[in-house]
Amino acid sequence: LVGSEMCIRDRYGILAGVVGIACNLILCAMKFVIGTLSGSIAIQADAVNNLSDVGSSAVMLIGSKMAGKPADREHPYGHARIEYLSGVIVSFIVVFLGLQLGLSSVQKIVSPEENALTPAALLVLVVSILVKLWQCLFYRKVGRMIRSEAVFATSNDSRNDVIATTAVLVGAVVTMLTHVNLDGYMGALVALFIIVSGVQLIMSTADPLLGQAPDSALVHEIRDKILAYEGCLLYTSDAADDSL
Repeated sequence: LVGSEMCIRDRYGILAGVVGIACNLILCAMKFVIGTLSGSIAIQADAVNNLSDVGSSAVMLIGSKMAGKPADREHPYGHARIEYLSGVIVSFIVVFLGLQLGLSSVQKIVSPEENALTPAALLVLVVSILVKLWQCLFYRKVGRMIRSEAVFATSNDSRNDVIATTAVLVGAVVTMLTHVNLDGYMGALVALFIIVSGVQLIMSTADPLLGQAPDSALVHEIRDKILAYEGCLLYTSDAADDSL
């Protein structure tokens, strides 16, 4: 039964990685073409964002595959913690992306350029938002099913992409209607949000590797299960009373 569960978990992790790679490659190609034709730095940066997500999905795919390996002599406790390492890598990619986007945005603010945005460009951004929103919900569902920190980290990354692309879309609409170029300012605001989110992801995925204390609900569940057996007695010291 355990082997079957690991096999199913492995397959869901691979599915999540393949879906991420395929969707992000398509979005990257669409945004790169539209961004180049329109001269929008924000859309081009969003294309690079999707390209980075391809790398994140590849890391998640490899991490899920390796985490499913059974225990061996060198790793008697299995390889499950590889998923936490994968989550940390994804988090660092998010921070790097935020810094890169911030630099591009500052350059856009210092040296603004006219954009030739078209309805086709706006349509691409709307499609991207819808796809990324679906990805976020998909990853979140898969992450809960297989209890994968790497998949959860990628879900949060997709959520950040929704916010980033929405900001780019709002800036593009305002620019088209008022001729006030907000490309750089919106990009800088999104970059700051992405960096903060990336740091939070690093902390949440690194805690289990550092030896995070178990959840109190889990402790009580284990205690109650043990005490359910006849003959088991509960002994607690004064120091342990608070945790139990």
